[in-house]
Amino acid sequence: MNQVLVMAIKDLRLLFRDKLGAFFIIGFPILMGIFFGMVMGGPSSGSSRAKMKIAIVDLDQSSLSAKFVSLLESNESIEVIETELELAKEGVRKGQRLAMLVLNEGFGETAGIFWEKPPTIQIGVDPSRSAESAMLQGMILEGIGQLASQRMGDLSSMQDMLKKSRKQLANDQSISSGNRLLINSFFSSLEGMTQSIRALQTDADDSSSSPVGNGGFEFAKLKSIDVSRKIDPASQPGQMKKIKSKWDISFPQSTMWGVLACAAGFAISIARERTQGTMMRLQIAPISRSEVLIGKALACFLSVMLVISFMVGLGLLLGMRPGSYSMLALAALCIASCFVGIMMVMSNLGTTEESVNGAGWAINMVMAMFGGAMIPVMFMPQFMKSLSILSPVKWGILALEGAIWREFSLSEMMLPCGILLGVGVAGVAIGTRMLNHK
Repeated sequence: MNQVLVMAIKDLRLLFRDKLGAFFIIGFPILMGIFFGMVMGGPSSGSSRAKMKIAIVDLDQSSLSAKFVSLLESNESIEVIETELELAKEGVRKGQRLAMLVLNEGFGETAGIFWEKPPTIQIGVDPSRSAESAMLQGMILEGIGQLASQRMGDLSSMQDMLKKSRKQLANDQSISSGNRLLINSFFSSLEGMTQSIRALQTDADDSSSSPVGNGGFEFAKLKSIDVSRKIDPASQPGQMKKIKSKWDISFPQSTMWGVLACAAGFAISIARERTQGTMMRLQIAPISRSEVLIGKALACFLSVMLVISFMVGLGLLLGMRPGSYSMLALAALCIASCFVGIMMVMSNLGTTEESVNGAGWAINMVMAMFGGAMIPVMFMPQFMKSLSILSPVKWGILALEGAIWREFSLSEMMLPCGILLGVGVAGVAIGTRMLNHK
């Protein structure tokens, strides 16, 4: 056993003495993790903020509702599309629109008139974008305030409103005589102020926004409507909702690059020792061939575990929070076992160091491409998803993700871990047989 440990420690020292090799095992995965993490994070704020896309359902179809829609369209932070009710709901449900607004029939009759009952605007918002929805509600109320300002400044419209309001007052028998007299006096004052309103119209138009409520009056009420739908936990949106940090996806990917580098590095070292005669000297030394192979395998196993531990530690510093550390340890053990077997096969793919290096990294790139180390499997076309099951990298990433954010149970971890262990055992058996015949 001591001889096996000596062999393993010797190989680890040789591996990390190679600065370029050490970079690809440790440095390169870190760069990949940070790069993919920044890509997943996307722009956070500032001038690069995209417009808020909203759908409007105008059931009123009046000149006032059209004017309100126009006021929203003039806001540089909003992109408006008019559509039907069901299409608007579906757009929000699918994440194509931040929100939908419904202007009910009669909106134009009372919108912007503070002595009338305020119209109700129905609003359905994507639940996952609550911060933006708060900003949107402010912009909607700002638009209503601007509509009220313009309506009060339109003398002909104001006179029509006063005539209609006087008629409603005369027909409403529920109002007491005292209140009726008070309201009539108020209307008379408004009619007498027509010329003053005309003089102040310019000032009202120049105002960038108007208050939604003045002195206890409100020009509109926002009523929330439910546009959400149940999401299949196994679907892409359902899986994405489990992600707590942008590093949750990037670090399983980047960790696998370090694992691939370990496998390639040890495969090349075996080929190098074979061409330089070191393997021959080890075979005639007082140590069995099986102990030599076990020492190589142990060194590769420990280096993979070291890479995974280092990357998890870095991920923790950047905000990654694994769901289960015991599952993460299980995933690491299975990944290390798998790539020890792959390393043993790689080391026999050529007769020289250069041929093993070329063949090994060619295989690594194919496994990475189809396994999700370049593009997450969930974002791949369907044909690539089907082929990804052939890549051990896919199962390694799935095992890590299952422990970090997919919330896998022990029974769910059995599939990726079982495949990884199976590949590892098969690789060790095949690699050992190939090496014994050389």
